[in-house]
Amino acid sequence: MTRSTPTRMNRFDTYKVLFWVGTPMLLLVGGTITQSIRLQSIIHPSHHTLNTSYQPEVDEMELAEQGIRECTVTLISGRKITGELIRQDSLIVIIGINGIETTFQRNRVASVVILAPVAVRYNEMRNSIPDRDIDARLSLVEWLRERQAYELAISELESILLVDPNNPKAKLLHRWLTEYDKLESTSTPDTEVGDPSSAPDSAGSQRPKRNDISPLSAEQINLIRVYEIDLRDPPKIKIPDETLRTLILQNPDAFSPNEDERKALFQLPEIDKLRLLFTHKARDLYSQVQVLEDPKSMDIFRTQVHSQRGWFLNACATTRCHGGPEAGTFQVINSRPNSIETIYTNFAIIESYTLENGTSLINYDAPERSPLLQMAMIEKNSLSPHPEIPREFRGARFRPIFRSTRDRKYRDAIDWIRSMYQPRPEYGFISQIQPEPKPNDTDEDPKSNQSEP
Repeated sequence: MTRSTPTRMNRFDTYKVLFWVGTPMLLLVGGTITQSIRLQSIIHPSHHTLNTSYQPEVDEMELAEQGIRECTVTLISGRKITGELIRQDSLIVIIGINGIETTFQRNRVASVVILAPVAVRYNEMRNSIPDRDIDARLSLVEWLRERQAYELAISELESILLVDPNNPKAKLLHRWLTEYDKLESTSTPDTEVGDPSSAPDSAGSQRPKRNDISPLSAEQINLIRVYEIDLRDPPKIKIPDETLRTLILQNPDAFSPNEDERKALFQLPEIDKLRLLFTHKARDLYSQVQVLEDPKSMDIFRTQVHSQRGWFLNACATTRCHGGPEAGTFQVINSRPNSIETIYTNFAIIESYTLENGTSLINYDAPERSPLLQMAMIEKNSLSPHPEIPREFRGARFRPIFRSTRDRKYRDAIDWIRSMYQPRPEYGFISQIQPEPKPNDTDEDPKSNQSEP
């Protein structure tokens, strides 16, 4: 998207403030220089330059929104300078270096090489960093911040905080970047650039809009987590004493009349208290169970399916695909992609959505036959190929995710579906987020294959 000169200068003035404020703050949280050195060992020496073999996994226009557009300018003298490409024509090349616009006469420039989008380089580096290498991941956040990919940086921080919730550096950076992102998003006057979701880009096309699906609430997410708990491999949970007291009052004949024996129940491990709730089918008390981390099945969905290391977010949830308002009835969200709200909302949409013939996207009885996976398969190997996209559709063209049933990501998706709890529960709030509610096709109680709640 092209911008007027005053808008560009305002943005760089703001960025200089970020640099001077951000540098002391990063020194305060510690380890920045060492982390940056470690991150350099992850970045490929070629700087990920674009070439004819480059095939991004995510939509090009979606990528363009994530951070600045970088290039490497090689001068006739052999000197190379890397920065944000602001403008190039037959007379000049303008790049931004540390917030300062620098102009080079075209006759001094030997070449201008456009680097791969920030999101692509981020994905490549992120895939090489273990989830628990927090120092390297914080360095990656700083790399994203320098390239103004604030949404990706915030999402990475949210993912870090899932692994290390009390990490002071991550908490400080998240709070700081979130506030700065709000400031930048409101600092550009509408009279200069208008609505960024509808303004034309440099090619004259319309930048895609996100849909307006409301994410699940914290209470709804917690309820999904409760239903997904596997008693054989439970996550960390907390059940208030008042919940147990209510259970006893609701079922007086099921508990001992001896006061000491009843008091002993409050000393049980949390998972045994949960068994009591499930045994007595105390569904009205499930919302009081505090699930402090993802159950195993949802952890698999988050890491192997939904995340940028998986496939759903990059291939299906971009704004020009099912993450946009023109995607028909199957729409998902992609803002704050690593947030718990986005992950669980998209899961609920995927699970509840039905095709025109009434078939669910997920086949829990035969996961390999799930339309969700078959429609993502290359057409010649699919039992249910992806519907043909109309020519007039302004979004992205369909690109298959899986080439065969031997594809690792396909096998990961099968593992996820098999890990989900069965029979599937009815949450009661799916219709609030999905364009077309799923018919109630089962009256089975959840968790009938273990101590049934």
